[in-house]
Amino acid sequence: MRHRRAMGLRALSQRRRWVARAACPPVLAAIYEHWLTSSQWHPANRQGQSTRSVRWGALALGLAAALAAGGCAGPMVRSEPARHGESVTAAVLSASQLAAAHNAWADSIAHLWSRARLTLNFPKGDDAQKRETYDLDGHVFFVKPDGLYVHGQVIGQEVFAVGAGAERFWLWIRPQVNTVWTGRRGGAGERRLVLSPSDLVAALGMERIDLGPGDRTDLVAYPDQYVLSQERRDADGRSRRAGIRRIWFGRATLRPIRIDLFDEAGRRILMAELLKYRRIGRMAVCVAYRVRFYGNRGEEVDLVLRLDGVRLDKKPSPKLFEYRLPPGAKEENLDAGNL
Repeated sequence: MRHRRAMGLRALSQRRRWVARAACPPVLAAIYEHWLTSSQWHPANRQGQSTRSVRWGALALGLAAALAAGGCAGPMVRSEPARHGESVTAAVLSASQLAAAHNAWADSIAHLWSRARLTLNFPKGDDAQKRETYDLDGHVFFVKPDGLYVHGQVIGQEVFAVGAGAERFWLWIRPQVNTVWTGRRGGAGERRLVLSPSDLVAALGMERIDLGPGDRTDLVAYPDQYVLSQERRDADGRSRRAGIRRIWFGRATLRPIRIDLFDEAGRRILMAELLKYRRIGRMAVCVAYRVRFYGNRGEEVDLVLRLDGVRLDKKPSPKLFEYRLPPGAKEENLDAGNL
């Protein structure tokens, strides 16, 4: 009798494993597997277990049931709903078709002028555990292909700016350090800089996706998302930085909803979430971002960016993209001798 009961429980365990694997993504399946093999229901543990394993099982079963009812969609990333006037893509696109659809949208945005609310969180000094947070009012000015200027104020005083023109880039943080880091656009100094202008431009999601002949591309289609990975092996230091770019697109809108960048060694450089789109005239433009920048020594800088009063018909002044040392600031040239 005990032998038949154990065999029945083993069969039940095998069926539960199959249901968990079919209904859940790998993480939930692993949670369920852990609970199943350690709980009182497993034949090898007939003496019973603590209530913690039962709670794990309830959590895994509940999540599995919910995902099975709604249909697992792979990576749990925000997906934008379809908007009026934008077609819903039913057929699976190829990587080149997806890139062409994105480029048609990105190319239609030549420049951007916007007021902005910024929240900056970064390490305080050399201690990565101590961090500072600043809530700032400012602007975002962007002109393709090279112009970017983002600044922030506290009570009308400038305390932060990141910018770039055709030849130089700069990052200025006034609180405590009052230092400007600058160098040659697309040079080694910019690639070493956390929160570099090139990375910030990539986070905005308005860059073209040019699939080069030497690139390795991979496209995964989920019910509500596309995930396009592009390994760029040749680079010009700016628009084509060597490494991996991975972009999540909403399946209904074909707009970027997340962007990850990795360098040629596989180290993560940037993770950006494009949280909310708003229609500006006839164009859908992202107006809320959450971005994390990663440094070579493990440092992380978080930026939350909210755009308001976006104008696509107002071209920012070219003078905004000219480098000027702020009064009293110290300059640190990251490409000394190469400018």
